[in-house]
Amino acid sequence: MTLTAREAVYSIFGAYRLAMLDRSGLSYLDRSPEGALRSFVAGLIVLPAYALLVVLRLWDVLPQVSAFRFVTVEGLAYVISWTAFPLVMFHISDLLDRSGRYFDFLAAYNWSAIIQMGVYLPVVAIADSGLVPESLGEGLVLVVTLLVLIYQWFIARTTLEVGGGTAAGVVVLDMILAVFITGTADGMLT
Repeated sequence: MTLTAREAVYSIFGAYRLAMLDRSGLSYLDRSPEGALRSFVAGLIVLPAYALLVVLRLWDVLPQVSAFRFVTVEGLAYVISWTAFPLVMFHISDLLDRSGRYFDFLAAYNWSAIIQMGVYLPVVAIADSGLVPESLGEGLVLVVTLLVLIYQWFIARTTLEVGGGTAAGVVVLDMILAVFITGTADGMLT
């Protein structure tokens, strides 16, 4: 049940191919139940970058919050964000009569987080650095966010073999859940 370096590299490459809207990227992923379970290792790979994003987002709040409280709240939010949507999708895939495709979705969804973070973090860092005008930075973040949403839509449509509207619904559900979790965690820090 251990993830090998080879499987991780293949999986990240598969996620990259999916980001290029190439459905053959799925062939690089272990989409078995065990492989989908191992795909949660992507959460550990992404964790340092996510922590940096949280610090950038909450920079103004940090001086007023103890380190213990900050790490506890944001750590729990991170774990919840990595488990809540997959759990919801387990039931949604059944409602969509796509339960046989759930592990395909889960593996691709989890590994895609690495590609998403690899694109999103540098853009946010540049936007927050003051090296570019604020409006340009916000525009760049908006463009990357839209590209990430298209990527997530492609993954949902391809792995679950559903129509574009249903795939969009999956992406919106993910966004709503993410906003709720982030808002709740941020509210606990202010």
